[in-house]
Amino acid sequence: MATNTINDGEIALENNDKIESSSPPPKDESSVIISDTPFHLLEGRWTFWYTHRPTTFRNSSINYDSCLKKLGTFGSIEEFWCYYDHMKFPSELPLYSDIHLFKENLKPMWEEEGNRLGGKWILRLKKGLSTRLWELLVLAVIGEQFNVGKEICGIVCSIRPQEDLISIWTKTANNQIITQRIKETMKKVLNLPQEYGTLNEDFFNTSIKMTKSFESPKLIWWIIIPTCIIYLFLMVHWPYLIPFKSLGLFGDLSYYLIANYRLLLLLILWSTFIAHFYEALIARRICRQLNINQELTYLWMIQTFIIGFPSLTILKRYTRRALW
Repeated sequence: MATNTINDGEIALENNDKIESSSPPPKDESSVIISDTPFHLLEGRWTFWYTHRPTTFRNSSINYDSCLKKLGTFGSIEEFWCYYDHMKFPSELPLYSDIHLFKENLKPMWEEEGNRLGGKWILRLKKGLSTRLWELLVLAVIGEQFNVGKEICGIVCSIRPQEDLISIWTKTANNQIITQRIKETMKKVLNLPQEYGTLNEDFFNTSIKMTKSFESPKLIWWIIIPTCIIYLFLMVHWPYLIPFKSLGLFGDLSYYLIANYRLLLLLILWSTFIAHFYEALIARRICRQLNINQELTYLWMIQTFIIGFPSLTILKRYTRRALW
C-alpha cells in the first residue's frame, strides 16, 4: 500500500509539472491537502494494550497496572493494520490473557478519570467464537459505527478457561438511552444469534469499587452464626456444659434433641464445618481472580470460614464489579 501511494504521488507530480506549463487556474487548497495525505485518518486515536496473568501472577501482590503492556497507538487505517496484522488472534492467546483497545491516553482501568463513572456491556461467548467477533467489534469501534460520540471508552477481549468474554466500556453508566443504543448496535454489528452467548450489563461503582479490598458483614451475622455453631458443638461433644434449666423451653428442646438425635446433630455439625471450609476455598479463588494480596486473602478466608455465606456474598459482589 505504501508503494502504491508513493507511485501515485510521483504521477501526480509529473502531471502537475505538465499542467503548470499551461498555467491552469489554482486548485482549491483543501483538496490539495486531502489528495497529498498519505493516510486515511480515523475520527480519533486508539491504543492497543495487552495483559496476561498466569495463576502464579494473579496470586501475587503485584497490582494490575504493572501487568499492562502498551502495544501501540494509531490514528489512521494504515497504522491500525500495521499493528493488527502482527497481533495474534484471541484464539491463539494463552488463558487469562486480555486484549484491550482504548482511546489514546486512557488506560483500561476503572480508576482512570474517563472510566470512573462508566459501565460495561459484557458478552459471554462459547470457546472458538471470540476471534471473528473481536475483529468485527474492533472495526466497528474505530469506524464510529456506534454513533454515540465519545461515550465508548474502549473494548476488551478476555480469554478464560470455560468461555471468552468481549466487553464494551462506556463513559457514562447512568445514561440509559446511550447504553441501550450501544447494546443494540453491538448486537447488530456482531449479528449475534441466541446460541452465541449472553449479553450482560455491569456498572462501575466509585464508592464501593476495589478501593475496599476487605469488607466485613453486619455485626448481627457475627453474633448469630458463630453462636449457633458453638452451641451445636456443645450439644454434640460437651452437653454437660449447657445450662438447660436456665434456657427454659429452648433448654428442654436442646435436651430432647441431644437425648434422641445426637447422631443427627453430629452430622449437621460436621456438614457445617465442611461447607464453611469449602466456602473459604471459594473465597481464596475469588481473591486470586481479583488480584487481592496474600494478607487480605487470608482475612477473607478466615472470615468466610467463620461466618460462611454472608462473607462470600460480599466477595462475589466484588467479582461482578471487577475489571477482568
